[in-house]
Amino acid sequence: MKHRDYIQRRVPGDLTQVDIREQWQITFWALELHTTQERLTRAVREAGPDADQVRAWLEKNPPPRASRY
Repeated sequence: MKHRDYIQRRVPGDLTQVDIREQWQITFWALELHTTQERLTRAVREAGPDADQVRAWLEKNPPPRASRY
């Protein structure tokens, strides 16, 4: 049997609440919502832990665009 290296992705038990108390949860939600850890933390702080409210906040507050100059 060949040994394979893989990463098992942990999934929170409650996907309706964005819990950011542990690093693995922050990483999960940042990947799930396609955002940075900083924006995720701000969204939870401002919108609360409800996943739908966090999604809505992220859509309403897009990241600033980088200037080309």
